[in-house]
Amino acid sequence: MKNLTVQEALTRATAMLAAAEVETPRLDARLMLEWTLKCRREDLAREPEREIGERERIIFEKAVALRALRRPLPYITGEQYFYGRPFKINRAVLIPRPETEMLVSLGLEKLSQAPQPRIADIGTGSGCIAVSLACERPEARVWATDLSGDALKLARKNVVRYDLTDRLTLLHGDLLAPLPRDTPFDLIVSNPPYIAEHEIPHLQPEVRDYEPALALSGAPGATGDDGAALYRRLLQDSLGYLRPNGWILLEVGQGQADTVIAWAESLGYLDAAAHDDMSGIPRVIQARRS
Repeated sequence: MKNLTVQEALTRATAMLAAAEVETPRLDARLMLEWTLKCRREDLAREPEREIGERERIIFEKAVALRALRRPLPYITGEQYFYGRPFKINRAVLIPRPETEMLVSLGLEKLSQAPQPRIADIGTGSGCIAVSLACERPEARVWATDLSGDALKLARKNVVRYDLTDRLTLLHGDLLAPLPRDTPFDLIVSNPPYIAEHEIPHLQPEVRDYEPALALSGAPGATGDDGAALYRRLLQDSLGYLRPNGWILLEVGQGQADTVIAWAESLGYLDAAAHDDMSGIPRVIQARRS
C-alpha cells in the first residue's frame, strides 16, 4: 500500500474536519501534521510530496478523528503557547486564550516601579499566568491558588518546566483563602469562572463538552445568574491582601465590565477601568486599592 504524502494527508484531513463543522479545518489539519511529524510549516510547504510513515499516519489520523469529534487541539497535542512560551495542557484546566495574555502585559506595566513584587494568581489553572509573570520578573515572588487539585498537579509540571519552584508557590483552596497574610501583595490577577451555569449548554462543543465545568462556572451556584458573582468576592477579599496602591486585574466576560467596575468603585477602589481585547470587547478590569 502506497504511503500518503503530506499533501494527500492534509487534503483528506481538511475535508474530514470541514464535514465535522470545525471552524478552521485547513489550519487545524496543518497544525496536527506539524505536531505529528515534529516539523514546521515551511517544512510541509517545501516537501508536499514527502511520504508519511505508517506510525506517523496512525498518529495523525487518530488526532484528526479526535478533532472531528470537536476535541480542542491543545487537548490532543497536550500543549498550548501562552505569552511566547509552551505550556503543558490537559482537560483538568482551561485552554489558555490569547486575550488572557492581557493580564500578564498589564500586570507587568503595573509592577514597573515595584523592585521585588509579590504577586498572587487566583484560579491559576495550568499556571500560565503565574509562570509568565515569574519568568518576566525574575525578582518577583509569586503565589498561585486553585480549587482543583488536578489543575495544580498540571500547574506544578509547568512550574518545574521553567525552574520556578523556588519563587512560585502553588496553593490548594478557594480563591484567596490559601494566601499568606504576613506581607501584602503588589498585584493580584485572576481569570475566574465567569459563565453562568444556565449558559453552559449553549457554548461551542469544544468548550461545553471538553473544558472543565469547575473552571467555566465554578462550584454549583458560584457564578450566579449573570456569571459575575465571583468578582464581588474577589474584589472584597482582595482588600485584605493588597498593599496600599496595589492593583487587582480581573479578566471578565462579554457584558460584565460595567458591573465589575461599579462593584470596585463601591468598595473604594481607585482608577477602576476596562481594557479592550483585540476584538474591542472590554476584557480586563483594573482597580487600585486606596
